[in-house]
Amino acid sequence: MIFTVNASLLDAIVLSVVSENDTYGYKITQEVNNIIGVSESTLYPVLRRLQKDNNLEVYDMEYLGRNRRYYKITGKGRILLSLYNEEWEIYKEKIDKVFNKNFAGKGKNINLGEIIENLKLTEKIENLKIDEKIELIKNEGMKLGKKFDDFLTGKMKKPEKGEKNDEQGDIKNEQE
Repeated sequence: MIFTVNASLLDAIVLSVVSENDTYGYKITQEVNNIIGVSESTLYPVLRRLQKDNNLEVYDMEYLGRNRRYYKITGKGRILLSLYNEEWEIYKEKIDKVFNKNFAGKGKNINLGEIIENLKLTEKIENLKIDEKIELIKNEGMKLGKKFDDFLTGKMKKPEKGEKNDEQGDIKNEQE
């Protein structure tokens, strides 16, 4: 992920994961890592801080002959999570307005998935870093020239249902 995650957002994500079910630390770290890509060494201090602030409770339970530490959200933690949810909606709405304003009147909003699919890059791009992805998309787009520029600016018509783009980007009816 190219956006950084601050402590409040990380707390909100952890509380949200734990609010679904009591769960153990390793599972929490795996779920959060799948969402925002942070390490265990980052998350365990967050869990300890949330526990210290009485937003999480911990208890131990035996699992396959070993002790496993489980985390449970407290009433205070649920209130904090509710506050985070409200704040997130306000924040997200403001960010969406900025992004939508920047694309208004400038063609369509560029959909990276659509670009990757149109450039036939899906397999090539999967494991690249963001800078490498941008460079690959830019280079492949330059090979296509005006067709790619038209796509990015929304000048190239997107096919309707039952239509598809031919090699030149012209719309053809599938029944023809």
